Amino acid sequence: MEENMYQMVVTDLDGTLLNSKNQISDRNETAIRNLQRKGVMVAAATGRLDVMTKPYLKQLKVIDVVIGCDGAVTRDVSTGTRISGIPLAESICLQAFEVLKHHGLPYYVFSEDELVGDDPENERLVIHRKFNRRLDAEDRIPIRIVKDLEEYVKHAQVYKIVASHEDKRFLDDAAKELNMIEGLSAVRSGPRVLALKAEGVSKASALKQLVNELGIPLEKVAAFGDEVNDIDMLKAAGLGIAMGNADPEVKRYADCVTLSNDEDGVAVKIEELFGE
Repeated sequence: MEENMYQMVVTDLDGTLLNSKNQISDRNETAIRNLQRKGVMVAAATGRLDVMTKPYLKQLKVIDVVIGCDGAVTRDVSTGTRISGIPLAESICLQAFEVLKHHGLPYYVFSEDELVGDDPENERLVIHRKFNRRLDAEDRIPIRIVKDLEEYVKHAQVYKIVASHEDKRFLDDAAKELNMIEGLSAVRSGPRVLALKAEGVSKASALKQLVNELGIPLEKVAAFGDEVNDIDMLKAAGLGIAMGNADPEVKRYADCVTLSNDEDGVAVKIEELFGE
């Protein structure tokens, strides 16, 4: 394939660029850095808030733009400038909370710069707090526990609601009901995580807006992903690449499949497309 056929590479993080230990391998790091040397722009598209990507961006040093919250917030992290942001309306948040309670699913929210919940024992927040202990103070994820999350959303901008369960069937069942709420979109962003965003918000929609502003044709974008929330992005990009560990549904929509995230699948495909 012709070198530099693609002008941008956009990659998911969890389950894609990150291995199962939540680390960027040396080979993946080298491959990503080499793209800048070849004049190829690199962006991250993740379900995380951009503030949750700091240690990885510091390691790579070549990613300036993060499509975060599954497309709800895009930021130039080199300047801190928000490129786009689409929050959830208060009324939609409150309706979603009721459905999640009915299904017995724990949940918390992403504001623009912090994770917020009203249950300090929420499994996902506990995981984030444990992860924080491994990080330098400046890289830690801002987490706030409030008395009443329903009251919080009345006075704050919320970009994403996250619900979790060990069995993805419970998440998929809840998603069917949540997607009946006007103005809301619910899609799995991991085998145990359900992401709730404003209707029309996705990694694909954010990517389309970003490349339009940059003057890069979508067909000149190669995208990597592994989960259901990556499907639209893989379909929109000129080349959609599913990881070997990807959900079977993701593989069906991808143009090709690389090795798994534990086998440096991102680097393997980048080297194939651009050379080492």
